[in-house]
Amino acid sequence: MARGRALGSLLAVLLAAGCGTTVGVGAGPQSSSVPGAGGLGPALASQPSTQPSSAGGGSAAQSSRNRSGTTIGAAAGGTAGPGAGSSPATGAAGAPAVPHATTGPIEVGLLYAVNDGAAPAGIQNGNTFSLQQVAHAFVDSYNKTGGIGGRRIEPVYEALHSYNSDYEQQIAAACAAFTQDHHVAVVINDSGYYSEQLLTCLAKASVPIISGDVAGPDHVDARQFPGFLTPLTMTGEYRVAAVVDHLATAGWLMHANRVGVVIENCPVDQRVYSHGLAPALARHHIAVASTFATQCFQSLQDFGTETSQMSNAVVRFRQDQVDMVIVVSQSAEANLVFAFSEVADSQRWYPRYALSSVSFPEALAQNASASQMANMRGVGWVPVLDTENLRQVPATAATKACLARVRSQGVQPQSNTDYAYVYEPCDSFALLDAILRETGGDASYGVVLQGERAVTSRFQAASTVAGQVRVWPDGRLGAATGRLFAFVDGSFRYTTKRFSLWR
Repeated sequence: MARGRALGSLLAVLLAAGCGTTVGVGAGPQSSSVPGAGGLGPALASQPSTQPSSAGGGSAAQSSRNRSGTTIGAAAGGTAGPGAGSSPATGAAGAPAVPHATTGPIEVGLLYAVNDGAAPAGIQNGNTFSLQQVAHAFVDSYNKTGGIGGRRIEPVYEALHSYNSDYEQQIAAACAAFTQDHHVAVVINDSGYYSEQLLTCLAKASVPIISGDVAGPDHVDARQFPGFLTPLTMTGEYRVAAVVDHLATAGWLMHANRVGVVIENCPVDQRVYSHGLAPALARHHIAVASTFATQCFQSLQDFGTETSQMSNAVVRFRQDQVDMVIVVSQSAEANLVFAFSEVADSQRWYPRYALSSVSFPEALAQNASASQMANMRGVGWVPVLDTENLRQVPATAATKACLARVRSQGVQPQSNTDYAYVYEPCDSFALLDAILRETGGDASYGVVLQGERAVTSRFQAASTVAGQVRVWPDGRLGAATGRLFAFVDGSFRYTTKRFSLWR
């Protein structure tokens, strides 16, 4: 495979779908937010259990399987049909009964990325179609097969352009379109952009948002925005702890290592480092030898600043005798790993790296230096991003359902990125479909959150390892199982069987 080696002042913001940017919260540029395009799980904080909720009860054996994350939902693509779990007429478990089904049209906001910054930066993503095409394909497919949850979708499309220098302005315009020009019932987000401004705006309008992106918030943001739902990921503290725990068990992270941590200098990333990564390393008696805070990514220009800062980071880490590099960023992990590794390679320095799915290994493989990637290992839970060997990504009922929908609209995935472009949005549509079937079509804010709680135990994702999801200890839905990946014989691939991400 030919590999691009362009670095430049712009890294395209999105190496692939879901690798996002950061934004501030209404008060101004210092008031935060971060890459994280992933989502929070549902409003499940009242369920402290570490196992998925079980619709309709369930046996002790079922509960045991759920705790290990080995039981997945029966409904293909997460679509709960009649008889799958609670009846729509009864509503979500613990929620008020829905006396009459709502069957009229439903306005849905569709927020997606247009990655027009990639080509000018010399970045190869490998996609053969756009997220815009995918969004239209799912809307058309659902409308031709009875609607989503039995309701015809009236779409409101809004695009975020990666080449634009003002993401905040684009977000403000998109939210105004969703909440003022229209009054959408829910937003489906596949932009790769984590924005507290967007979440705040939608929360004020009581509009839930479902994200198919792979990065999640930290626990603080998760509690602040319970209406931000995702079927794919876990909060930042759990993600970095999973990386440390499993790579330490595998012997890649060791007591003798001197770890250097690149932290995107946004409040959420600082919290993930302080409350997630640092304690996880301490539990394994692994020393943090050095840290380096980059610019908080809030514009296209900020990425140029981050890129130039990597030279200083490499110099500092070499002075501090770092031999293992970890990046803390809610969704720009891939961009920062790429930028750091390019500078390290130019200086002929070859540290080890500890990564996650948020580093987008398959996109790194198209752009980074093989001599740097040879020292990369990670914990992954999104197969089409983690391994270039698609034979390691067996079909499931959910993936087959997703592919059938887009192929019926003329979209034919070929590459890893293509499949990611399909599966991640598909999971968002499928979760919304399952919720609306559970609630009898009621899309009001509180009922949607309760409906999400009821369908978690039978939801199967297209994006995750073996389609498995679980309710994490903080009560939020996310990936259940993972596998270790590494750059072996010229490509990224899985090197282990699957395991429970939660230890």
